[in-house]
Amino acid sequence: IKGVNPNYYGMLDQLVAYRGRVFFGTWFSTLSGYVNRMRGYASVKQKWEGYERGALPQSFYFVPDDRKFEMVKYKGVRLPIYMREFPTSWRDIDRGIGEL
Repeated sequence: IKGVNPNYYGMLDQLVAYRGRVFFGTWFSTLSGYVNRMRGYASVKQKWEGYERGALPQSFYFVPDDRKFEMVKYKGVRLPIYMREFPTSWRDIDRGIGEL
């Protein structure tokens, strides 16, 4: 991209990827994790299918095979926590504690 510092390419990739209809990422990727978090924020704001359950039904991991559908349904926070995002990151973040 002319005039854009190449150091920003990864961030631009994330912005493009999170707005896509479907996202395929990799399990241990921080880029994939952040894309899924931004997709979670967007799902609540735009009321995507599954948002009320904390699900991202159009987000998948293509490797490893046993993690392909991790984001499709709600999963509570569990260890280890470094390899994926959890719906607690984006659900009810705009409510006060008294509203929950």
